[in-house]
This record gives sequence, C-alpha cells and structure tokens, in this order.
Amino acid sequence: MEKYLGDYLAHLGMEGEYSAEDVPCEVCGCAETTVVREIISIGKDTFGKLPVVACNRCGFLYQSPRFNRKFYDDYYTKFYRNIVKGNSVPDQKFIDDQKRRGDLLYEAVKGYFNGSGAVLDVGCSVGTMLIPFMKAGWEAYGTDPDAGFVKYGKEKLGLPVEAMSAEDMKLENGKYAFTIILGSLEHVYAPNRVLEICRKASAPDGYLLLEGRGHPQGESKVYFNHNHHRYFTFTSMELMMIKHGWEPVLTTDDPICGPTRPGGIFCMGRVSDIPDEKRFFSIIDAGKRDSIDETLARFDRLDSIKRDE
Repeated sequence: MEKYLGDYLAHLGMEGEYSAEDVPCEVCGCAETTVVREIISIGKDTFGKLPVVACNRCGFLYQSPRFNRKFYDDYYTKFYRNIVKGNSVPDQKFIDDQKRRGDLLYEAVKGYFNGSGAVLDVGCSVGTMLIPFMKAGWEAYGTDPDAGFVKYGKEKLGLPVEAMSAEDMKLENGKYAFTIILGSLEHVYAPNRVLEICRKASAPDGYLLLEGRGHPQGESKVYFNHNHHRYFTFTSMELMMIKHGWEPVLTTDDPICGPTRPGGIFCMGRVSDIPDEKRFFSIIDAGKRDSIDETLARFDRLDSIKRDE
C-alpha cells in the first residue's frame, strides 16, 4: 500500500488488514482516467492525498485508488458518525431536519403516484424521512449501515429501519413503488450492486430518486472529501439510472428537500428496460458524457476565487 494511504488510515485511527487498488469507472467500466485533484479533505481542517479522477470515456468523477470492502464496512459501522458528527446518536436538530426534509420530499413527489404503495429508503439514517409517507398510508422500510442512528430510529421512534450495508439488502422482488437514495450512493462500496438490488425490488411502474452533492460550494479540496467516494453530475446521475433500468423524468437542482443541503442535485427516474452494453455505450459515445476539460476548468475557477479572497 502506498505510504499516503497508510497515513490516511493512521489519521482515522483505523487499524486492520486493509488493502487498496485502482478501480475502473463505475459508470462505463473504462480503466483510463485523468487525475482531477490529489489533495482533498480528510477531516475537519485537515487535508491529505487521496486522488480523485475523471473517467476518460464518460467523465465520471470518483476516488481511485479505493480501499477494500472491509475498510468501508468498518468505517461506516464503527467510525463514521463519531468522526463526522462527534457522536454515535442523533441530536434533536438532526432529527428535526430529517423530518422537515421528509415532509418537503413527500409534497414534491406525491403527484407521481396514484395513492400509496411501498417506499424504500436506502441510507435512511434514523429513518424519519419515511414518516410523511407512513402517515399517508405507505408501507415503509429503510436501511443504513450506521447501527447507532438506526437503533435510535427503531427503538426510540418505532420506525421500520434495519442496520445493514446497502449491498447486503434482501428485498422482495417487484415491491417498491418508490425508492429513495438521498446522498447515500456517493458513500456505498459498490453502487452498481446497490442499484441492481433496487431495480429488482422496484415495482413495474416504480420510481427511483437519487440525490447527490452536485454543485461545489467552495474550493476543490473541501468539495472533494474522503467520505464521498464518487461525485455525481446531472449527466452521470442520469447515466447510472439508464444503465440500471430507469428512465430519467426529472433532473434538477431545485432544493426539493429544503435548503439544508446547498448545492444538491436530484434525478428521478421511472422503471424502464435495462439496456445492453452496446446500447448503453452508444448513449455515451453519442455525447451523454462530462467533458474532462470543462471539469478541470470549473475547479480551477473555484480554486482561483478562493486564492483571490
């Protein structure tokens, strides 16, 4: 393992037999990449080397090299909340924000559905965003690897949530009218596996909603951080949906869940056919991709603004 990766593990205080390797693009599978930034945030006011690259074929932004799954399982189940929030149980401000986000989300999407159904929240945290759906008669289920937050939602609030990695979900085929993955696909170890599971569990007329960080709010070394293993744009979010059998019907940066996550982007898709590899590549080659030159120029501009302040 490269020394900078060992230094990163030491910074987190994580000991164990972890490994790391370069990974191909999670959208199109291309192994050829361009380094966008090497120095990123690895903690509060701490920066270090953990490269972010762009795929040379479709422009997808992601971390590479990447640690093995054991590292991410350990990190999100044992370390994540303590490192990010300083505690392993949610405070009232967090719970209230999640409830409000859930209310706004329900109001924004209810028109897509004819009555109620079953809703799945992947990366649900405490699970309070499910509450407005449950009040409207929906059957609800949420999963999250953060055992502390899930325990609070399950035992203190009585919510239908379970602690598990998204890759390990066992779901009933064809059940869910609405699947939401709000800011969580950026964190999972294997996003394609997660979307495969969700697609099988989606009702024939089901919808998927993805949320990503989207628009940078400051310099690149802050936007790129160790907790986010990939960085979605409108284009890459739509490509991921198309790849796994959802037709995008709404792609927006309107804050449909409220203002507490500035810069966020959303993509909502309806179940459709899963394209074969040839058809999917033809969509990319026809121009549905992000330009590496434009990506580099965007972050150069953001960094130059910070330097001039």
